[in-house]
Amino acid sequence: MDARVTNTAVDNQAVFCELCPESLKLGTAVADIADWETITVDSVEQLLPALEQSSANILVFPLGTNPSQGLDVLQHVVEKHPGIIRVVISGPLTPLQAARASELAHHALPIDCNPQELVDDIYNSLHVTGLINKPVVRDYITSLKALPVLPDVYEQLNNCLNSDRSNAREIAKIIEQDPVMAAKIMQLVNSAYFGLSREINRIHEAVTILGVRMIRDLVLTSHLFESYPQTDDWKSFSFKQIHQRSMAVARAAQHIARAAKADRHVQAQAFLAGLLHDFGVLVLASHNPAEYHRVISKAALMEQPVYAIEKLELGVTHAEAGAYLLALWNLPPRVIEAVLFHHFPKANAAAGFTPLTAVHVADALLPAATSVVGCDMSSRLSMSYIEEIGMEPELARWQIITSEYQAQVGFV
Repeated sequence: MDARVTNTAVDNQAVFCELCPESLKLGTAVADIADWETITVDSVEQLLPALEQSSANILVFPLGTNPSQGLDVLQHVVEKHPGIIRVVISGPLTPLQAARASELAHHALPIDCNPQELVDDIYNSLHVTGLINKPVVRDYITSLKALPVLPDVYEQLNNCLNSDRSNAREIAKIIEQDPVMAAKIMQLVNSAYFGLSREINRIHEAVTILGVRMIRDLVLTSHLFESYPQTDDWKSFSFKQIHQRSMAVARAAQHIARAAKADRHVQAQAFLAGLLHDFGVLVLASHNPAEYHRVISKAALMEQPVYAIEKLELGVTHAEAGAYLLALWNLPPRVIEAVLFHHFPKANAAAGFTPLTAVHVADALLPAATSVVGCDMSSRLSMSYIEEIGMEPELARWQIITSEYQAQVGFV
């Protein structure tokens, strides 16, 4: 292997791994476009030391002839260097490999990709990372009294998701270790959100019907929302309703992604991003209830989007707070982007249909959660964004989809 550590004019450092002639040519072309200086390492064993020594913030990593092994290496990179921009280059992948790549990498591109596309993706991810890690956002989050810790069951389900040997009964046993969580998952599975034709009575049936990834994401979201229980200090809106509406947005976003013929990984990430798109609202409201009540009251009085007044009064929006925490927990980059930009999708340079598209549309078209001050906390549909990505003809279908979920969850 030949890998190059590069420095750009804006002090970005990248490790470019060259595992085959095609990636060698790609690396040369990218270096010419981006004017990056390079340092070479020549084995996988030297990759992590190179990252340690170079303070690199970009990794372009061809998966080579053994993609599963390459993804294992990438998993170690995520654990050791969670903030690094990760772009994988590969040939055809199995469904399991493609699923892992979608969770571990910021971008996954074919081995014959256009070098300019690669460069554009890298700079877009750097832009997103810079927004998430702004000092004002970091300082706000670090000022919180306590942050949720991801449950052990989530990590165990992650491991199952990455294994082709796990079965529904084994996964059910993991969830059943937490009887309270298991009961909540069964309640959600049998709710109107999923519209199943019969009642599901056992966890392993739920896993079989919905899949490990969706069950894992429901476990994660339920845990995070429970980490911010509503107290007597907060009466301006119902935390439970925020959670319920997030479920509706998640299901509608998943349906929209499916209708757009997005691959199943995009559909899954649209679902998770929908579940968590307003999680930051609970974080802000719990941190200083009186201050956040003033924020939403001012937004209602001025008829302005709540995120605009959050920025003005707090210096941080609920989308930024949520995205920062999700990045802290190493959630999939596309999910983090969707949470960060769900109110203003044009701020993200990614082209075409993405999980962000689905979440933005679902959030904008579903009725808003209510508050005692009349503040509308949902997104306002960005028609210029919809037109920019060429999806305007789909809007009528999306309106039908969201109306179905609106009726199911009783917002009318």
